[in-house]
Amino acid sequence: MGRLLDLFRKELKNEMRDLPPLRQKDFQVLEYIWTANPEHSVRMSDLTQFMEVSPAATSQLINSYEMQEIAQRVRSTEDRRANFVQIHPTLLKKIEDKMEDLNTRTAALLDYLGPEDSEALERILTRTLEWDSARANEAAAE
Repeated sequence: MGRLLDLFRKELKNEMRDLPPLRQKDFQVLEYIWTANPEHSVRMSDLTQFMEVSPAATSQLINSYEMQEIAQRVRSTEDRRANFVQIHPTLLKKIEDKMEDLNTRTAALLDYLGPEDSEALERILTRTLEWDSARANEAAAE
């Protein structure tokens, strides 16, 4: 089992090598930007409020994100004083490419496994998700 986990870790590290290094906080910020509205953008002030930091701290974070092509500032077309933050198109393209590759590789794996083993894999993964969900519920109840 340890060999399998090492293989997954190695593969994940290889897959992430061309993406900027992201911390959990970064994923939370990107999720907030993506889900805030259909335009997938947020006002700097809303981001500041979400992060519960000062406007200066938000500005520093976005400056860093812009340098790493994680996010970008966009001026409002309606109010020149308003700045919005969006996920950078370069990062979106990289994520899209990774998802397409994952889908292709998953389809190839399922073809390789065949129907019987594919169903067994689905059963095992479903049980794994159920176990993880039960653990999360237990932790929340404590």
